Amino acid sequence: MSARPDRLRESPLGPLLLAALVALPVLLGVAYALLAALGVLGAGSSDTASLDRFATVLGARSTWRALGWTLYVAAAATALATAGAALVAMGFASNTRLDRSARALATLPLPVPHLVAAATALLVLAQSGLLARLLFAAGLLDAPADMPPLVYDGAGVGLIVALAWKELPFLAVVAIALRQDIDPALDETARTLGAAPRYVRRRVMWPLLWRGMLPAVIAVFVFALGSYETAVLLAPVDPAPLAVLTMERFADPALARRGDAYVLALVTLALAGVAVAAHEWARARWSATTVSRA
Repeated sequence: MSARPDRLRESPLGPLLLAALVALPVLLGVAYALLAALGVLGAGSSDTASLDRFATVLGARSTWRALGWTLYVAAAATALATAGAALVAMGFASNTRLDRSARALATLPLPVPHLVAAATALLVLAQSGLLARLLFAAGLLDAPADMPPLVYDGAGVGLIVALAWKELPFLAVVAIALRQDIDPALDETARTLGAAPRYVRRRVMWPLLWRGMLPAVIAVFVFALGSYETAVLLAPVDPAPLAVLTMERFADPALARRGDAYVLALVTLALAGVAVAAHEWARARWSATTVSRA
């Protein structure tokens, strides 16, 4: 009985079958969403496939506003979390008690659920929240209501901060592990050749760290792109984030509009696919550069 798993692992088809098994739920979901978007399945379906829902959704100004705003928020939150994780990994790289404490604090929010993180951000950043009250108590505001809006605002400040704060620990764990795996001889050699510490961090450590972090960065970006619970608590009504707009369409009392949610879901999936393709392009380019230099 034990010979069959061994033959499966040794067979060239083994990894392909395992990958197909992992991808099967996603593929089934995509197939259902596509058929529902074409009007064949789901609420308001008919026997004839049609591209009317695609034309309606993609022709609506609200879709493109939601798309642009969501991309901006996801990119800003990902960039902020990435920068913070890199600073933690490179700025607290030694094994002193202070550096160990800083790394532990950076990864502390990792187990916090996203809904809890969003609710916490709302309690802290709202105009009547903790931050506004502290600034009022310090005499920096005439009243808590004078606090600039950081939630439900068009700039998405509160949403960006909440997403970055929640995803920074994940990226920090990856960055710290990568930083510890970098050969110290690279740093020592660069310094021996006269390179300043800032130059070493910018031209040696950061490129190595960035290459290793890129898959995790793409994962954070894709998650921020489709995040619903954080967006529904902190984002403005107009423009609505793509995930919120999708859920609104899915819960629309008019059955004919519910199929629009599947079109929006496919748009989000396409954006995620573009992000993954960009990563693969960058990885292939780095690999080609490494081979040519060798």
